Amino acid sequence: MTKDLLMHTPKILAVAATIATISTAGPATAQTAGIGKLFTSAGACSASVISGKNIIVTAAHCCYNRSKKQWIGGWSFAPGYNNGNAPYGMFPWKRARVLTRWITNGNRASDVCVISLKKNSARRPITYYTGWYGRSWNYSPNQNMRSFGYPGNIANGQTLQQCAAPSSSQACGANVVKMACNMTYGASGGPWFRDFGSGYHVNSNVSGWDDKSCTGGFGKVFNGPRFTSGNIVPLCRDEGC
Repeated sequence: MTKDLLMHTPKILAVAATIATISTAGPATAQTAGIGKLFTSAGACSASVISGKNIIVTAAHCCYNRSKKQWIGGWSFAPGYNNGNAPYGMFPWKRARVLTRWITNGNRASDVCVISLKKNSARRPITYYTGWYGRSWNYSPNQNMRSFGYPGNIANGQTLQQCAAPSSSQACGANVVKMACNMTYGASGGPWFRDFGSGYHVNSNVSGWDDKSCTGGFGKVFNGPRFTSGNIVPLCRDEGC
């Protein structure tokens, strides 16, 4: 492990786990400006800007490969990516952080990663262009969600796609939510908003699909970790969101 790649063993805040909490969104130049394509040494995922301190959130499996027991690395974020164009530039990674229990157990509820970004080639921070979205945690699994991502099964992952559907608890895992959506590979890490168009709070991220009994039909439904005091809170606390 290099000194720029950090992992953290979270402390679950039992009291706060019963309180629905938000962090306020910052100004954005466009509704989807803070959503983008995350390039890695192993392919591409999706991510979103969730802090005025130039931090994005994505899926942990886009950051740490549990099968190979190693960090993926090579992250570079293109907010607003569209058909090969990065209108705000590319932002290389500074640090990446996942939960220790993602490394040891790999459960869906821990499939969250935060990445601090460096400035782009024009020496501007990402929030100069995009603003940032708020975060919310400990909300009910039942929300009217809007999810976004760059799925390879639609337009070859070259354009931002979205789904709007109610979310609910997944049958096979605690603090895992699911919603109807036709996005698949490449959408991983993309944000789920519980109030897109008003408060802009990211409440989960695209994680993946388990099986029909747990999630539903592949390419029709997917899962995400419900943001709680046990995942997004310790990650953001230690990364300085």
